[in-house]
Amino acid sequence: MNLILDGLPEEVEIAGTAVKIETSFRTGIIFEEMLSDPELSDEDKLLTMLELYYPGVVFDETTIREAIEKIFWFYRCGSEPRENKTGGDEGGDGKQVFSYEYDADYIYAGFMSAYRIDLARDTLHWWQFRALFRSLPEDTQIMKIIGYRSMKIPSKLPKEQKDHYKRMKRIYALPDRYELTKAESDLTEILMKGGNPSALLNDEGDSKQWQTEP
Repeated sequence: MNLILDGLPEEVEIAGTAVKIETSFRTGIIFEEMLSDPELSDEDKLLTMLELYYPGVVFDETTIREAIEKIFWFYRCGSEPRENKTGGDEGGDGKQVFSYEYDADYIYAGFMSAYRIDLARDTLHWWQFRALFRSLPEDTQIMKIIGYRSMKIPSKLPKEQKDHYKRMKRIYALPDRYELTKAESDLTEILMKGGNPSALLNDEGDSKQWQTEP
């Protein structure tokens, strides 16, 4: 989809019916943080997705797959699954380069300085938030930090420069708990590459109705 031409979606079509989907950027952030929660099973994470994006909606075995697929489509801002091996928040080596939780202050400051948007008070559609985040100026601290974390230090650089970049990588490294777990990487693989999310549902989950909390 084209953000400029098609606008910001407020609903998705599931089994031929328009269903309202939660569009707040805060929902997207909670969704990402939920994916990295090691205490949640894959099935718990899928159920939490439904609760986040379709509060109060009942899904059965004929609609749950499409409902989950539409969450992934919405999260990707309507874009096609990535063909490369890295997700949206990973560097070239497959490592996560920012965290909405750990880097919250830097992200907040970046939006305030670049756009005068107060993320603690203002409301943004997830697609708006992601477009603005991707376009933050290089001189904002969060973009500098992402650059340090994701860069591969060229071997031909003078020693002083290499030492500087190594030091910046150490200073701004994400804590170990933000490394991708196996469960998270499985879901991220599906999320970014268009796999089959229903493969993560067990037989018991496929045979029951799924209802989010009203």
